[in-house]
Amino acid sequence: MSTPSTSTTDSRLAEMTAKMTAREAEIRRRIEELRACRAEGKSEAEQYTAFEAAFDAERLAIVEDMEALESVKTAAISTVDINNSLAAINDKIACLQRYHSDSVGFLPAYVSASAKAKVEELANKLADLRERVVPKKKFAFSSAASSNRNSKQQQPQQQPQKQQQQTLQPKVEPTLHNLTGKAVVLSDESVANKDILLSDLADCTIKVLSHPATLHLNGLTNCTILCGPVHRSVLIEKCTDFTLVVACHQLRLHSSTRCKLYLHVTSTPIIEYSNDVLIAPYNFNYANLSDHVTLSGLNWHRNQWDQVQDFNHLAGHVASPNWSIMPETDRLNWEE
Repeated sequence: MSTPSTSTTDSRLAEMTAKMTAREAEIRRRIEELRACRAEGKSEAEQYTAFEAAFDAERLAIVEDMEALESVKTAAISTVDINNSLAAINDKIACLQRYHSDSVGFLPAYVSASAKAKVEELANKLADLRERVVPKKKFAFSSAASSNRNSKQQQPQQQPQKQQQQTLQPKVEPTLHNLTGKAVVLSDESVANKDILLSDLADCTIKVLSHPATLHLNGLTNCTILCGPVHRSVLIEKCTDFTLVVACHQLRLHSSTRCKLYLHVTSTPIIEYSNDVLIAPYNFNYANLSDHVTLSGLNWHRNQWDQVQDFNHLAGHVASPNWSIMPETDRLNWEE
């Protein structure tokens, strides 16, 4: 089977990007129209009818964007272009979520719940798409993890149960697991462009001086995680009293509390079932950071650290009580 030329692929990508940009502008226009309807005193029934038509149309357009990106021969596209396209789709999903949030006041409860579920479904589909279009290398144990193999093998019946409890975490072998009071440095050679899973840690400080493919945190208590740029996504679940300093394309926080996040993230961060979250810009500095940014394909000129989307807070006109910007006087400087 013949492969499309680079120029043809570039043309298709440019066309897709232009359509995505136009559709995002259309969503924003519809939001302004919705606000104008309220100002003009139109009935809730009229506003609801307009919302239903616009929401479904834009949701289908986002699905088409994801299908179009998957149809492009990603082997002929740079990692930066792929990630920028994924970030643009994520922004459109966030925009659609804001459209829903601004409409909650006049929507019937069942319609609002259905719209919220559809937005969450889009976010999940995008996460799956990212895993497919940005190829991953096979996972290999880091040298720091090897000391934990024996303890993991002694509990063969417990690990499957934990996997069933992880609603967001993919099936990745733990890099570090079941540690207390440890300070660990994961070097460039051991974790570069690989999946990292840190699970069931307490009172630990972990430094990832590299550019991992993904970062997954599960069941951390009173831990500090300092990480270089991540190629794709960061997923956090069931963590308490912890600090994370990370740069990535996409971040999702689930079922966690009392979190301090220092972020460089090119798409809007998402939180669910979480509270007492403080957000600050990424400020970790170490010797090879600049090189790792280049290798990860991360856009260092685009940071949406403070554009958090709380999927459990639907009142768009009221600030979420679950997260806030960390005061500058409380921010720590992180440097290796």
